[in-house]
Amino acid sequence: MDRRTFVLLTGAASSALVRPLTTLDAPRPPGAAGSGRLRFELDEKRRWSLWYSSEGQPRLLIKDAAVGVWVGDQLVTLADLQDSTVGTRRPAGGQAVVVRGRAAGVFIEVEFLAAEETAAPQAAVTVTIYPDRYLPAVRGVRFLQAAEADTLTGTGPLIALVNGYHSWSPCLVVAVSSAADMPDVLSHGALGLTRGDAGLGLGFEPGEPGEAKVKLSHDGLEAVSDWLPARPLRPEGDSSRLRLCYEPAGDGLAALATLFSPTSTVDRERLASAVAPAGWCSWYELFGNVTEADVIANVEFCAANFDRRFFRYIQLDDGYQKATGDWETNDKFPHGHRWLTDQIHARSFKAGLWVAPFAVAERSGVPAAHPEWLLKNADGPIVWDTRSDWGGKIHSVDGAHPQVQQWLFDLARRAVREWGYDYLKIDFLLWATAGEAHYGGLTHAEAYRKGLAALRDGLGTEAFLVGCGAPLQHAVGYVNGMRIGTDVDADWGGVQAPARAAGLRSFYHRATWLNDPDCLVVRPPLSVSEAQAWAALVAVSGGLTLFSDNLPKLPPDRVPLLQRTVPVAPVMGHPLDTAALPREVAPAILMGDDAYPLPGPWHFRTGDDATYGTRDFDEAAWETIAVPQRWEEAGHPSYDGFAWYRTRFPLPAPGGRGPSRAVEGGRYTSSSGRSTMSTRRS
Repeated sequence: MDRRTFVLLTGAASSALVRPLTTLDAPRPPGAAGSGRLRFELDEKRRWSLWYSSEGQPRLLIKDAAVGVWVGDQLVTLADLQDSTVGTRRPAGGQAVVVRGRAAGVFIEVEFLAAEETAAPQAAVTVTIYPDRYLPAVRGVRFLQAAEADTLTGTGPLIALVNGYHSWSPCLVVAVSSAADMPDVLSHGALGLTRGDAGLGLGFEPGEPGEAKVKLSHDGLEAVSDWLPARPLRPEGDSSRLRLCYEPAGDGLAALATLFSPTSTVDRERLASAVAPAGWCSWYELFGNVTEADVIANVEFCAANFDRRFFRYIQLDDGYQKATGDWETNDKFPHGHRWLTDQIHARSFKAGLWVAPFAVAERSGVPAAHPEWLLKNADGPIVWDTRSDWGGKIHSVDGAHPQVQQWLFDLARRAVREWGYDYLKIDFLLWATAGEAHYGGLTHAEAYRKGLAALRDGLGTEAFLVGCGAPLQHAVGYVNGMRIGTDVDADWGGVQAPARAAGLRSFYHRATWLNDPDCLVVRPPLSVSEAQAWAALVAVSGGLTLFSDNLPKLPPDRVPLLQRTVPVAPVMGHPLDTAALPREVAPAILMGDDAYPLPGPWHFRTGDDATYGTRDFDEAAWETIAVPQRWEEAGHPSYDGFAWYRTRFPLPAPGGRGPSRAVEGGRYTSSSGRSTMSTRRS
């Protein structure tokens, strides 16, 4: 069975999740149908509006948006500028209106660029701030603030594709509304908007000082770049840029895909021809218990069962290190890194290694030897977690510090030259973007990129670099691949979030890097059909394909499923109907065609104990949590592990019968017409 037949027979391609392509999408040529022009208009208060003009009726995309800069605690808008001028210029690729002036000790220049000769109509707003007589502190830039009704104007609801901050943050599809109960939502680095049959994409540049986001609320949309921590203006000035793309016959995701496509033909061809790695990763069954013997056993299995022309990588994940921050091998790997990579190379594979480069545990010795390297808050060095297997309390280092940059450079260089690895996976990168201050007064974004640059330089150009747990906006340009979803698990619930991320973040794939949808697992308790669906989705997404079952113990009938997913084809799968709001998924009891919601209150506790699932357990002391909602959005943003939900509810009794089943895999026990549901999730 060939790859295409495999995809079709699994049924994934017909499930409206993705549309597999056999070739890469090419940009539409200039002058193609629907490729009209964007134009800016400024009113007397220097507020800007963006219009789309084509053969039909012009469409207003953004109305009366005010640009502003936070200088200290003062928001300076273009209307506040003194000695202001308005002019035009023709930079390469477009026409621009430029507003200049000064206020609050700075000069502000804003360029409104309408691009020409692009695959879809595009524009950009660039805010540049120059010092006057001193270097004031700048807290950020506001590109626009607009009401929902004044954004992508037209009929129908405004639907937003919301992008999470880092690799594990969920992506959402929400309706933007002026209703008072519209919750506040943040989209980081990118936002896709859809109204009717048209889409608008907003994207922000990597390398700027701030962390860009769009705030959605009942007041509308506010696009900002937060310079955190606030820092003095550079003598040569600083810039932030918002880019926009309009798809007259597409949705917000299509607009983002066009917006993020490289403008350089060389870059497009390079990313289009890049080979997505396929191989094996030690993590998702062996976890931190992995041993040297486990790796060798899986290497032997891979050599015997997979085509080494296409199946190339063996990646050692967490569990080998002496401590986090001391990446030499522990007693479970007595022969060390070089011996292991020699064994891998001898079987014609490439070797990969997992590290968390910004994390340093007490047992590594780094916090005691170099306290000046650590990121700090008001209480002292930040403690992210305490884990005995990682070496005690875990801190993070400041990528802005020159000595930290050298340490990161040396780590990457040692991994390649001394230990013999060809591939590095760098994890928990979000721990680099924290603290009250960075060395040299840099912002979080600038310090993060300094650290990534040191790792990339140490690694060299040949080794493959994969980011994970990473703030996405400012990783562009340094990594070859990027995890774009939460951790997978070998059950049906455990593939839902990674599958969703693979679709909603498909605009990054082969535009900024190769997407990593997370590892392909096919072992039970996944059923054969569930394993086929996840394998098909990984295949049609065209991203990294790393198996992560303990392969010698895998049921033999699952091995052909893995074999059919390599080689990884140079395809991009695009999700369908991303402008459709998801159906509400809430705990309920189903009886025939009737559903009985379980509104709660729901009680929640992290951890795992068998007594939590018993009828007589008293959960009154537990916290109350909103359901349906991921616990990350309900007060536990960094928790990774098992947790329990409990609620009590009356049983419906039509005809004297009990409920047919309870959802979410929960268990219930009943007594005197009342029931307790306990659900354990990870």
